Amino acid sequence: MTATIQNVFAAAMSLDTDARRDLAERLWDVVQTQDEAVFSEATWHEIGLRVAASDACVVEHVDGLRALAEVRAEFGLPSIG
Repeated sequence: MTATIQNVFAAAMSLDTDARRDLAERLWDVVQTQDEAVFSEATWHEIGLRVAASDACVVEHVDGLRALAEVRAEFGLPSIG
């Protein structure tokens, strides 16, 4: 039996959200070449460490505007707004 893209897509859409995400990640891993890799293995490792720290509630989350204001202040740049 030869599956068409439409058949495979329809089957995928019957999966729950987590399963569709897992399928998409698996497909992306297969078609992505090393040259097209968005992040290096070291970067993925760092992302994993940061996600784990966030999940363990051992880091403080700061909204973007606050983070920018703190960086601007640290470097003596004028504030925006």
